[in-house]
Amino acid sequence: MSLTNTRAAYGWIAIALHWISAVGVTALYFLGERMEDAADRAEKIAARDLHVSVAMLLIAFLAARLFWTASQPSPRPIEQSRVLRIAAHAVQGLFLLMIAVLIVTGPLAVWSTGQPLQVFDLIAIPSPFAARVDWLHEACEEVHGAATKLFWPLIALHVAGAVKHLLYDRDRTLQRMLWVRRA
Repeated sequence: MSLTNTRAAYGWIAIALHWISAVGVTALYFLGERMEDAADRAEKIAARDLHVSVAMLLIAFLAARLFWTASQPSPRPIEQSRVLRIAAHAVQGLFLLMIAVLIVTGPLAVWSTGQPLQVFDLIAIPSPFAARVDWLHEACEEVHGAATKLFWPLIALHVAGAVKHLLYDRDRTLQRMLWVRRA
């Protein structure tokens, strides 16, 4: 078993970064829901600060994942029909687009209030805006909320694809993201 990718399989680092990203994005979804369901302003601010803190930590893992992916060979694709290959790439692309939109609109939604991003009460990333920018704040909140609506449908499609590979195709697609075997 290797730390690095080969043309046959993902390495442990790629697998770990994938699952950390998956758990982190899922946690952020639920933290966002908690923020929306907050009973009062103080609870909402506390939930927002936790959401922002976890998001900033996850951005570091996502950056590491992008760097690692760019520096590693990709395992050879497993044969499948052209339509399914396009569908798989579309789901992956939509996931990446959703995450990119959330990474941009999340901080902007906070900064557009003129407030800094508080990260675990350890550091504050100052707002580039001296005062509240209402139109930007509303737009970012709207787009951020809309992007989160893609989360569960994309998860369902991703899991359905993995289950298809496991039970119907009986190929090694899922196993390549769970553990590494020497090829």
